[in-house]
Amino acid sequence: MTETPSTVSIAMRGIELIVRIGEHPWEKFAERPTRLSINITLTFGYADYFGKLNGYVDYNPLRQFLKGLEQRDHVERLEEFSKQILAACFDTTPVERVRLSVLKPDIFHEMQGVGMEFDVTRADFSANAA
Repeated sequence: MTETPSTVSIAMRGIELIVRIGEHPWEKFAERPTRLSINITLTFGYADYFGKLNGYVDYNPLRQFLKGLEQRDHVERLEEFSKQILAACFDTTPVERVRLSVLKPDIFHEMQGVGMEFDVTRADFSANAA
């Protein structure tokens, strides 16, 4: 039986940004909170994380990028918005994989929210980044 390698993750949860996203008429003008849940799996296993990186990865550049999204213009689609976040994750941290969940709450009366989830490797993102 093959043992799954160890990983070290940075978890950023409960992020709430006030951004304008959506293609519906009521989404184009009102600023709505968009909740993000991000889980980043680092390129390094447990031993390398503490060995090569001295047990530290600075996630503040990613946090600053996320806050900066509040200053951007309206985005039509969650896919476009999510791709910007995925790119920032790969650009600002030494990650191998990103799990990203983006939720727009209270868009429709019959549900708490609607959104998208991604689980993307660096190799897949790099091969399809256009």
